[in-house]
Order: sequence, then C-alpha cells, then structure tokens
Amino acid sequence: MAFAFDIDGVLYQGQTPIPGAREMLRKIRSHNIRYLFLTNGGGHHEDAKVASLAKRLQIDPNEDVIRNRVILSHTPMRGWDDAKKNGTVLITGSHPDVARKIAKDYGFKRVVTPADIIAADDKVFPFDNLRESLHSQWEPLPDGKSLPRLSDVYSKTFPPELLKIDQILVWNDPRDWALDIQAIHDLLISHQGYVGSLSEKNGDTSLPNNGWQQDGQPELWISNLDLVWKTEYPVNRFGTGAFVEALKGVWGATTGTELRFNALGKPSRLTYEYAHDRLLHHHSDLASADSGSTKERTRQPLKRVYMVGDNPESDIRGANEFQPHDGTEWVSILVKTGVWKETPLEREPRYRPAAIVDDVVDAIVWAMRNEGLDVDRDWVTAHSG
Repeated sequence: MAFAFDIDGVLYQGQTPIPGAREMLRKIRSHNIRYLFLTNGGGHHEDAKVASLAKRLQIDPNEDVIRNRVILSHTPMRGWDDAKKNGTVLITGSHPDVARKIAKDYGFKRVVTPADIIAADDKVFPFDNLRESLHSQWEPLPDGKSLPRLSDVYSKTFPPELLKIDQILVWNDPRDWALDIQAIHDLLISHQGYVGSLSEKNGDTSLPNNGWQQDGQPELWISNLDLVWKTEYPVNRFGTGAFVEALKGVWGATTGTELRFNALGKPSRLTYEYAHDRLLHHHSDLASADSGSTKERTRQPLKRVYMVGDNPESDIRGANEFQPHDGTEWVSILVKTGVWKETPLEREPRYRPAAIVDDVVDAIVWAMRNEGLDVDRDWVTAHSG
C-alpha cells in the first residue's frame, strides 16, 4: 500500500497544522509505507515547499519524513523531453521571476515573463502596469530579441530580432490578471507565436475551430485548475482555476470559441501517472537522492494507493478516474478540514470518495482498517521514535 497526501487543507490550514499530522507521517514512515505529497500548489521550487511544510509541521526539513517527497503542480514538467524545453516559453505566475529560475532549473533554455515584454515595449500594456512594484523584476529578452513594431501585422515575413514564443506555461495563480490575459491572448491570436502579429486564419469558418488556434500558435499549459483553495480564512479563496475561467471568458467573448489548452495538476491523468511512477520507484528514488547516485531505478509493485485530499474536484475526481495500466487501485479519501464542507444544499460532494472522514489521522485509520489492520487514532499518532 501507499499514500498520496494533498497538503493545503489536509496537513495544515494556512500556518496552522492539523493536530496529529506530524505524528502520523512519522508513524507511517517508521513502518516503511510509501507516500508522497501531491499538491496543486506551485510557483516555487520543490525544496521551498518542503521547507514550508517543515516549518508548519515543526519538522526538520532534512528529516526524511518529508524530504524529496513533494510533487508540485508543475513538477511533471521536469520530465519533459528536450524538444519541449529548447524553445522559448512565456511563463506566468504569482512570482514570475521565481518561476523563471525554477523553469531554468527544470532545463528550459529560454524563459520570458510578461514583465520582460512590457519592459521591452510599454505599449503592449498601456495602463498602470505596476512596473515599479509587481513587475520590477525583469530581464532582457533572450538571444538579443526585441519587439519591433510590424508595419503589417498579417505579414509572414518578420524581422529576425522579433520575439517568438513556442509555449505558454501558467505556473500558478498570477497576481496581475489583466496583463497576463492580454499577453496570453496576444500570442493565441498571433501567427506562429510572433509577438505583435495576427493570424490571417482567425475567424475563418472554413477551418476547424473557425480558424482560431489553427496557425502554429504556442501550446498553452495550465499547471492546475483548482478554482478555490483553503486557507485560515473561513471562506475559500480563488486559485489558478479562477484565472483560467477569466481567460476563457475573455477568449469566448472575443472569438466565440472555446479556449484550447492542456492541464497538469490534479485531476489530470498526466499528474497521477507521474505520481504513480514516483511511488513505484519510491525507495530507489529516495536512495539515489540521498546518495547523489544515478543508479537505475528499481520498480516495486503496489496493490493500492490511498489519495487523501480535501477537494472533490481535484483530489477525489483524479483518484477516482485514474486507472494505472499495472492494475494498482487508487482509493480516494476526503477530509473535512479543507475545501469541501457539507452544506444544506450539498450533503455529498459531486465526486464521491470511498470515505469521508474528519481529518488526515482518521484517513490513515480508515485506510489501515481497509487493509485489514486493527488500528485506531492512538496507534497513528503515537511517536515511533
């Protein structure tokens, strides 16, 4: 058996840890049960999330209870092949300059942020664009590129210095929705991703999708689609999914078509496949990370994986729909400490888990009992030494 734990709303709320979460992790670690942390959070490095988790749970970040076990919404991009990493990407997020550093650590060669674009040409966004604060961190465009004004936006002959974007990566929920929606929209109506151009295929009813996104425009990747998430505030807060809904609304209003994009994060199958592979190779991956070796990964089969989450739309739906090719069963458990709350209008969530429990400790108890083990909360929260 193994576990996949969501983080926000499962292990803590804001800065406050869920009682018993730390002891629970130490207990299952002492029994050599495989587990990892599978979160739709992003915008920072995996090591930073480990440090944040350690601080909230009051655990040493170097303790192997949490080290090398975090999968963020964009972590699967680490495994993308060089073909996807060799182009120029536009990356947006809560802290784009941090996201740029992470993307380069992942192996992306040329990374541009919206701040870089408006620094190169402030007419791209002719409003109060927070250049002295939110967008003060920028870099020159890569490879000596610039944003020359095109005399004919429908031209297919461009000056060699004109910036071309090959992929758009929405890392996590942006802070300046207006600028990011404008920048993304510009690229999705462009000719092959050349900034400042327009595709002559836009609106052509003889083409699929009425010609929109049919002219080699950049792929749009969203790292997660969580509409809301749980903090210490009593009412759920908007997440990356809310930004995507705003982008879809603008796109629909201007084109009359549905926005085409790719998604990572829960409930995406791509993310669950990545997590499943990490669990199958869990012990060899941890050993390699500890030793710095590059030994061949060793696979150890699984019978069941328990996904413990607080969001029915991502955690529960993803686990329910995921059916690995090796026959492993993924079982969803919903906790009441996060996004989902029982209301007079919603007695049960839209995506139904195998069990609904009070908190993460009860989730472990339920899973252990489902495996035929007679355990209780005291067993789970007892220090393992």
